[in-house]
Amino acid sequence: MSNNVTSKSNPFGDTTAENDRPMLSSAFIETADFRALIETDDRTVVVGRRGTGKSALFIQLHEHWKKDRKILVLSFSPDDTQIIGFRSMLKPFTGSFNLARAATRLLWRYAILMEIASHISSHYKLSSHIASDVVLSEHTKRWISVHGDILRRCRVIAKEYLDETNPEESIGDLQFNLKISEIEASIIKLLTGADRRVIILMDKLDEAYEPDNLGIGIIAGLTYASIELNQKTNCIRPIIFLRDNIFRALSKEDPDYSRNIEGQVIRLHWDWAQLLMLSAKRMKVAFCLDIEKDQRVWDRCAADDLKGRNGFKRCLQFTLYRPRDLLSLLNEAFFSAFREGRQIIISSDLEYAAKSISMARLEDLWKEYQKIFPSIQLITSLFRNIEPELTVYTCLKRIEASQEVIDDCEDPKIISEVRLLKSSGILQSLYSVGFIGIYDKNTSSFSFCHDGRTPDKGFENDDRLLIHPCYWLGLNLNKNALTPEEAEEINDEYDISVVSENSAIRNKTIGQITTHLDQIPHGVEGAVEFEQWCLDALRIVFASHLTDIKKHPNGSAVQRRDIIGTNGGKSDFWKRVLEDYKARQVVFDAKNYSDLGASEYRQLQSYLTGVYGKLGFIINRDDDEVLKAGKDLDWTREMHQSHQALIIKLPAKFISKLLQKLRNPEKHDAIDSQMGKLLTLYETSYMAIKSTQRKRR
Repeated sequence: MSNNVTSKSNPFGDTTAENDRPMLSSAFIETADFRALIETDDRTVVVGRRGTGKSALFIQLHEHWKKDRKILVLSFSPDDTQIIGFRSMLKPFTGSFNLARAATRLLWRYAILMEIASHISSHYKLSSHIASDVVLSEHTKRWISVHGDILRRCRVIAKEYLDETNPEESIGDLQFNLKISEIEASIIKLLTGADRRVIILMDKLDEAYEPDNLGIGIIAGLTYASIELNQKTNCIRPIIFLRDNIFRALSKEDPDYSRNIEGQVIRLHWDWAQLLMLSAKRMKVAFCLDIEKDQRVWDRCAADDLKGRNGFKRCLQFTLYRPRDLLSLLNEAFFSAFREGRQIIISSDLEYAAKSISMARLEDLWKEYQKIFPSIQLITSLFRNIEPELTVYTCLKRIEASQEVIDDCEDPKIISEVRLLKSSGILQSLYSVGFIGIYDKNTSSFSFCHDGRTPDKGFENDDRLLIHPCYWLGLNLNKNALTPEEAEEINDEYDISVVSENSAIRNKTIGQITTHLDQIPHGVEGAVEFEQWCLDALRIVFASHLTDIKKHPNGSAVQRRDIIGTNGGKSDFWKRVLEDYKARQVVFDAKNYSDLGASEYRQLQSYLTGVYGKLGFIINRDDDEVLKAGKDLDWTREMHQSHQALIIKLPAKFISKLLQKLRNPEKHDAIDSQMGKLLTLYETSYMAIKSTQRKRR
């Protein structure tokens, strides 16, 4: 490790994404959540707690989509002054959540459409479309004439239509006064005709947030407007990033939540395998390590008692399974090691780091949930100076015994909450925010919730509970989690598992696509359906590597290529394809049958000119990717020798296998590895074999 690295206090990057761009650009982990957002359009709301990577995801999605010249990426991150100004306009709706939601749903929809129109009006090719539409042109000019951010423009234009004396009538007329439906239809028609797409990323909506009718109504209005636009057209793709506390308030207040919003949500979740990837990738960058396996990277940087999977999980027990927690812990631990001239961390480094951040984690918990869980600071403070493990019965008694303390706090919100929820409701709330975990007899481990879910069953009096280890030092508990003996006990008895339902989102989509393949008939009958299957599967398998994957980009031309995708050289395999075969546009030719012959190979070879390079793929219905002697093998060699073109057979079943690998977060690089091995097989084996056809006499 270089002296430059060992002198840094944050060798693994900053804990806030905005200040961590250099490390993000070289060490970003493409999680299942990231891939779900770029692969499909069915999730509009991204929910996560503090430090789970919302801002990092926001930045990387922007970077991913802006590389596609047919996609316009708009991002919106308001500050507190913008939100406060916007709230002032909505005073007529203060008394009713439903009125606030209805008004802001229309205002957000109008604001998003006008932001799209204003950007199109400055585009040299598309601006003429705006000018030719009278209504759109008039509103666009008016929008641009107002100086400031999106919220100020919306406020200045809309306030003349909001009547404080008759708010209901104002809402009823707002859509017609602002001509929202006409503008929406014009923009969708324009984008569709121009073959353009707009991505809208909205973050930091918790600035100046208040959990009252108006505050929740503003968030609900934006959520509804975004979902409606996303469902109405493929041309506009809004994505909202919400903090967990805001989303909980929304789900609690909105009577239509389960019907309209619940299915549109993706919750950010990290398990130990993804966090190991994150640590290893940053260690490779920070320490210039050339080691492939994530676990080996970790073992290279940790002392004997911290090596292995259990050693890494021991570190995670002092985090809330969030990237920010882990980076803080590792930065502090390695800084401690560097000061003593060591380049690996030991238990004492971990102890030093855990002590310094435990109180910060506790304060984070209070800040995040105090507005929707007002008694959280008072209740969690009741658990100071005790043993970290207790039963449900003793926990309930401790909460009940504090009634005098609660009554003396003089905060009506706290008093009413405790009286309303009672001790059992408070206990469930402590579980749902991850403060305590419950012992699961089936897995012999304590389960902690880190994604806002409430228990799916009631607590029994003799159930065992555990305060999360990351709070032990902050609460001065009687057990020190960091001595070797007690740490060993934690690994055996307190094997913390994290509760989440997120993996089902992508696995369901992958399962539907893989099972659909067997239902498609071979031959002409299923040709169109098979081609669509190929498109759907390729968009998922190569979502983070190829952009603008689509069918028949030049359908009316003489040379019609079934499916192409733009190759930016974003991984080792695709960089190799770009540099060695000059394939900037990658061709996939779909054939809904098994046997390939001269016509199929010659047809694909004829496509491989110019930006299409000298490498293409044939997707067929063969059982495996192995080339058959005398058939595939000879024609592959013929195209390579005569035309310097490499044609790779990529059976649909092979693509299905790649899809299945995406179910496992530990196999995040499996796609690139499998494709790399296939290409190497062609280059070193198939192309070196002599012809397998017998010569006639």
